[in-house]
Amino acid sequence: MGWSWRSAVWYLVAACGGVVLLPFALPIAVTVYAIVWLYTWTHDPRARTSILQVLPLHPRRVFRCVRALWSGMLDGLGGPTIAIIVTYLAAKLTRSARAQDTAVRDIKYGPQARHRLDLFVPLGREPGGHMPVVVILPGYRWSKTKRARMYRPMAQTLCGDGMFVVLPRVGGAGAGLEDILGDFHQAVQWVFENADNFGGDARRVHLLGYGAGAHLCTMYSLVVPLKTWYAQADRIAPGAQLLSTARADQALRSWLKRIRRVQRPVAGLILVSGVFDIAGQRKYEAERCIEHLSATCRTFGALDDAEAWSPSAIVRSLRRRSAFIPAELFASSVLLIHGRRDSTFVLQQSQRLFRELCEIDVPDVNMKIYANLRRVDPSIALLAPASALAQSLLEDIRSSVSPSGSGAQGAQGHGGNDASAPPQDQGQAQASIEHTQEQAPDEHSQAPVENSQSQEAQTTDSGPRRRTRPDRDYFPHANLIASKS
Repeated sequence: MGWSWRSAVWYLVAACGGVVLLPFALPIAVTVYAIVWLYTWTHDPRARTSILQVLPLHPRRVFRCVRALWSGMLDGLGGPTIAIIVTYLAAKLTRSARAQDTAVRDIKYGPQARHRLDLFVPLGREPGGHMPVVVILPGYRWSKTKRARMYRPMAQTLCGDGMFVVLPRVGGAGAGLEDILGDFHQAVQWVFENADNFGGDARRVHLLGYGAGAHLCTMYSLVVPLKTWYAQADRIAPGAQLLSTARADQALRSWLKRIRRVQRPVAGLILVSGVFDIAGQRKYEAERCIEHLSATCRTFGALDDAEAWSPSAIVRSLRRRSAFIPAELFASSVLLIHGRRDSTFVLQQSQRLFRELCEIDVPDVNMKIYANLRRVDPSIALLAPASALAQSLLEDIRSSVSPSGSGAQGAQGHGGNDASAPPQDQGQAQASIEHTQEQAPDEHSQAPVENSQSQEAQTTDSGPRRRTRPDRDYFPHANLIASKS
């Protein structure tokens, strides 16, 4: 079959273009390879023994790796991040609208020198009143949990919203995953024991984590149901196995043995941009050719015991292998927040945990998705409390921590208990998915709120309800609230 003249012209133009772009393509290719090789040399654990054997050579692998690195950089700097940082630095330099520092610093919560925490005390609280407590586990990566100083502006902003905030320093140089969780366990235990002394409510202790902190908060919240399951199973069959592999089950048992004192379940979890399925995350990173460069690889290593550190897999195993685990052993309120376009810890991570928690009938499970945002970083967003993103996050956190009282209005719009809704039985679970899309306000959204009534359509008495509400704070919300028995 002969070539047509159009095909000949096309190939001739392509060849001429390749010749013209060749001087530019070669420096770009050299730069891309240099970036990938330098990152591999500094982040791949195998490079310590043989650097030449771990450097990627295939162009497809190098392209996927540099694309993943570029996407990760956009996750950290995309959206309103740069604008919020500039606004915060300008306010700090001009000393305008500077929040009062109410922190009591360097409180000792454990026997070692690194066991210190900061307690942020809200102003204007009533004498003798008890307010909710939020414990923040710092760190987007597992190796960065000791950098609690970066989260102080965020903690002060939350404190100004009417809650005690505890910011512990956990882990340290060379600390492993079990050491970090052990320090966090002691910090939360200190909160339970001393909440009444500083004016907090021990029955309303919530954990807030971002990234790897969300993963660790979820693992900590599963200590009580896991210890309960193993205690019941060992009475029937000693050495009973919960997880699918013996190695993963043994790793989970060894971690639980280090936590000798069983604490009460926390009241709630606030999980932002978290990772909850380690095996799924490792497979996703392998597809992007960064399976040896990521923080997940450096923390968890091989996939043999990944199930032991995957909250989604643990919850699924508890649901399938247990005859009865009371819902009271889990956190009664869970709020998951994620950006739809996050490429580091993808949205499916939060969606899997959301489904599993709904299946085990956790009383109140809510998920909020920011449709046009990449990574949702509360430590950055709350630097500027007046921003639309910060106001939206504060409303979500307030609704989760205080579903009644001051947070009743927010709870009504975020899947919380509605005063006009019929009370639910104890065995019911409420789950909501919120899709939030960032857009500029238009002239129609400036109408008074009282002129825009909330519309509510209910299919059946026990079926799902769809509720909409007026636009607010640049983030119009569409809530889908489903109640199941």
